[in-house]
Amino acid sequence: MSHIEYRVLPDGECWQVRRDGEMVSRHETRADAVAAGRLAARGEKPSRLHIQESPPGKARS
Repeated sequence: MSHIEYRVLPDGECWQVRRDGEMVSRHETRADAVAAGRLAARGEKPSRLHIQESPPGKARS
């Protein structure tokens, strides 16, 4: 059985949550995106959540 892949990725000044490559939500802060990604991943089993760090030279928001 394959896992559903959720990813939290920086997107300019915002953060995206993607499910198997498709954007499902956009958030102003990394923390909000991580919370949304965790909630979504917990609702679909089996799933994985990958969190990408900020691009080099950019602080987390």
